[in-house]
Amino acid sequence: MPDRPDRLPLILFGLLLALCVTFALTYVIEELPFEDIPLPNGGVERVTTGHGTTHDQFPSMDHAGPGSERRGPVWWLGLSFGLLQLALIFGCLALPVRRLALIRTPLVLCGIVLAAIFVVIAVSYRGYAGDGMPPLIFSLPVPTAWFLYAFWPAQFIVVALYVLLFSRAFVTPVDMTRFREIVAARRRHEAADR
Repeated sequence: MPDRPDRLPLILFGLLLALCVTFALTYVIEELPFEDIPLPNGGVERVTTGHGTTHDQFPSMDHAGPGSERRGPVWWLGLSFGLLQLALIFGCLALPVRRLALIRTPLVLCGIVLAAIFVVIAVSYRGYAGDGMPPLIFSLPVPTAWFLYAFWPAQFIVVALYVLLFSRAFVTPVDMTRFREIVAARRRHEAADR
């Protein structure tokens, strides 16, 4: 019998609802930048330019405005969405654990490490989206370098945690003995039916 609290599925459902709300908010925030263009009949038409405007030299190509102006209003939604996703993933990782007390602290620490790296990626991206020549780390933009050199390898801490604690927290030797007994009984039953 797992020792995890019965409220974990409810917490996961709450995280899923929070993800849906965060995603829905991206559709109600007004797109920036925009221009109010006067119409001949005296009205005003709001034209959003966040998806690009016609390039001066190459009319078949659109170009975007300043990144900080375009992404500013929705940056915090992206950060929230990413952190909620990480919380949901780690909650789902805790769901099948039979002895959660053994793995709770290391799993939470892994989640905090990955969340901190994600926040650094988001903050560096916000600075990267501004104007000017962005710095490079090993020929990569700073947010991409953080992802490749820190976030991606840090995920293997979780894999190592599962490998090291699998026989104590997930499937114990007692579980394996019981599983083998069930398989042997099933095979005897199938052999008797033939």
